[in-house]
Amino acid sequence: MSQKITIFALMSILMVTSIPVSFGATAGEEWNAIKSELSAAEKATNLKDAMGHLQTAKTIYQNVFENAALAVDPESDALIDNAFAHTAEMLEAGNVEQAALNRQIIDKTIYKIAFMKMEEATENDDASDFLYWYDVLEKKFKISSGDYESKVLISQIKEDPSTLSENGPVITNEILQIFKLKTFEEIEEAIAALEDDDLKGAKKFAYEGLYYYRTFHPAVEEKLGTEDANHLMHEMEEVIEVTVSGKPIPEIIEELKHISAEVELLIRQYEGGDTSETGLALSGIKDRLNLVNIEYVDAVKDGKIINQGEYDETVVFLGKAIELFTDNKVTFMELSSSDTTALETNFEKLNNIVTNLGDPSEVSILVGKSLNNVISLQEYAGGAVEIDALQYVDEIERLLKQAKQEYRNGNTQTAFNLVSEAYLDNYEFIEGPLGEIDHELMIKIETDMREDLRNMIQSNAPVSQVDAQIDMILTDMSQVRKVIPEFGTIAALILAVAIISIV
Repeated sequence: MSQKITIFALMSILMVTSIPVSFGATAGEEWNAIKSELSAAEKATNLKDAMGHLQTAKTIYQNVFENAALAVDPESDALIDNAFAHTAEMLEAGNVEQAALNRQIIDKTIYKIAFMKMEEATENDDASDFLYWYDVLEKKFKISSGDYESKVLISQIKEDPSTLSENGPVITNEILQIFKLKTFEEIEEAIAALEDDDLKGAKKFAYEGLYYYRTFHPAVEEKLGTEDANHLMHEMEEVIEVTVSGKPIPEIIEELKHISAEVELLIRQYEGGDTSETGLALSGIKDRLNLVNIEYVDAVKDGKIINQGEYDETVVFLGKAIELFTDNKVTFMELSSSDTTALETNFEKLNNIVTNLGDPSEVSILVGKSLNNVISLQEYAGGAVEIDALQYVDEIERLLKQAKQEYRNGNTQTAFNLVSEAYLDNYEFIEGPLGEIDHELMIKIETDMREDLRNMIQSNAPVSQVDAQIDMILTDMSQVRKVIPEFGTIAALILAVAIISIV
């Protein structure tokens, strides 16, 4: 930004000169206006113009959304207020990248406000209010042009408001499924961006994932309980922490893969489906096929790419669905050779259509057929594999003791790799059930191992200091051994490793 002028002086001036909210605009149009103004603020060539666009966005929020936020979720209002303030600071400092990340906070948090107002309107049997707030999510997700039951139900409500009591819950549940998909979708997109050395894009996806999840969080809390919901929230927050950590990209990718596995397992538990290796694989394929259908419709038209971002995402999700299918093909054949063969053929056709920019309608048809095959395979599959949690504890202790010896011998990188393996490949799989029994102990071990110990090793701390840190963690792991009988065996957690193959 070329002009130096204090934020407070500019904001005071612009409180008077900012553009008023357009008369008669819908909630979706007002949301889109906020998004456009924030984007314009980031692109402005001088600070005064940037602050003008920022203040216009804030005025629209205050006039249209703030009272709704305060009524249904004051925390969302606080998040947005803080994001506006932080954006002003970042624009003055010339940090446009962080300002753009703050835009994700504001943007996605408005979705949560609109969604909660829809739920409230359903409870109050207020069809007019329901349709008003639905407009935000319709504008964002283009529900009326997609393969959604909601577009038919919305038409019914418009014709007969009394149908809200029946249709409202179905619509909100279908929209909730979009937020569920977005929760793990953004982690995979972050990984794909990093594999292309696009750290900036990865940060954007990380922010999107967390703030998409905030809309999904209450449903997870209601179904799985506060501990599991908070654990999932913690994992989504960790995606941002890891992505902005400044670590080498290969290390960030590896950590995100493990977080993705944990997130997906928790989501499968929320769904209440089969969490065996086969069940997890089939659920993963199903969700990614749905994402292929959603993304490709907006990516290609008349044999041309009209949205490169959406097309790239289609390729990522289709590739991961195919990879997951390939890794589990033998098992699928044992369940149903006909469904497995049909699914494989459909994947070949889908890949050919997407590669050659074929008709989106053909993709939709093939996705529908493939989903039928997946559902059939799910009906045949069942049962969860169980593994004794003590095996993880044994492995963690072995790796830490080996890391101690390697560090004493001067093998710093080997010691670091051993500690990383102890955390990523072992502790990640017991921290969920441990957190339900002793949340403080779970967080302490995670911090001591993942952050403090690894940082000590990387900074070449004295051997005595590293020894003491490892001994402290080993002492805490002995406490974990004592509480393990409270959660017995861990069903299917070892199978979360299979999810890593998705990415």
